[in-house]
Amino acid sequence: MEKFFYITAWSKEDPAGGILTYTLEGKKLEQHGFSPLAMAGYLCFSPDGKRLYATGAREGAEGVAAFALLPDGKLEFLNFCPSQGKSTCHCAVSPDGGFLYTANYSSSSFSEFALDGTGRIGELTRVVTHTGTGPVTNRQECAHPHFVSVTPDGRFLAVTDLGNDTLFCYPYAPEKGIDPAGTVRTPVTPGRGPRHLLFAPGNIVYLVTELGNTVISMKYGEGRFTFLDEISLLPEGCVCATKASAVRMSGDGRFIIATNRGFDSLVVIAVDGKGGMTHVQTTLSGGNSPRDVNFLPGGKVFAAANEFSDNIYFYDFDTERGLLTPNGLKLTMPRPLCITWR
Repeated sequence: MEKFFYITAWSKEDPAGGILTYTLEGKKLEQHGFSPLAMAGYLCFSPDGKRLYATGAREGAEGVAAFALLPDGKLEFLNFCPSQGKSTCHCAVSPDGGFLYTANYSSSSFSEFALDGTGRIGELTRVVTHTGTGPVTNRQECAHPHFVSVTPDGRFLAVTDLGNDTLFCYPYAPEKGIDPAGTVRTPVTPGRGPRHLLFAPGNIVYLVTELGNTVISMKYGEGRFTFLDEISLLPEGCVCATKASAVRMSGDGRFIIATNRGFDSLVVIAVDGKGGMTHVQTTLSGGNSPRDVNFLPGGKVFAAANEFSDNIYFYDFDTERGLLTPNGLKLTMPRPLCITWR
């Protein structure tokens, strides 16, 4: 059975921007569909896997689009709703399928939408604005929400804020959405710039810090995050201008892979399931600024989306040793930003 994966290509004006559907069979990459969407960014799925949501823009407004996944891998556009925010960069659906959330980086906010029974995006039910700054004045001049996800226990919406070095957890209830009155805040070391969270088994969480160029492991519970360990994504003595981006976990939970943009590289880290982390490998990303990375279906091939060199670079992944080896495959498209599959 074919397993499809989806890539966003960001373009403000060019109709080449949108969502591309691919499969990889052996060494053969095949495109199965293309859905145009201006400024296509991050992707997320509905809990039943029948709908795909994408941050993007229509008629000059930023927001999120809903698509139905068809059996042949193509997408059927359902609707689009503005987020009332700027730089809408991340999205997530609640586990019950009732609400959709987006992080709006440049407007210091995140948005909540109700979803109807068909998976279409309904009304915009809430916009929450963060305040605060950080010590890196050219990047933390204001709050910058960058990631949204309902926690694995289903009780909170987690929001990372790069601008004020804080992890927020908003109480969540099915059919009601979030309750900002009960917000739980976990501070991160000033100047780290928390970007994305990866929730792992055993209530272990991995946080990639964009400005610190590190991964922090934490224990999650009751809306709070407790520090366990931290590992640098840069070689000793590296002083180049760079910023961390994505983090993904192998299917068996033994490795995570994070990225650097500037020092354009992928970093493989062995994890022990208790928060401990050990460097395994650093390898070049095959392009400029690996914004997102992901394992492909089957877990034996890994892909890096290099946004400023307009290419996707592919690797074979050694599941035993955690090593990446370029396999010669490559795709070219405008500014690829996200790679995902269901």
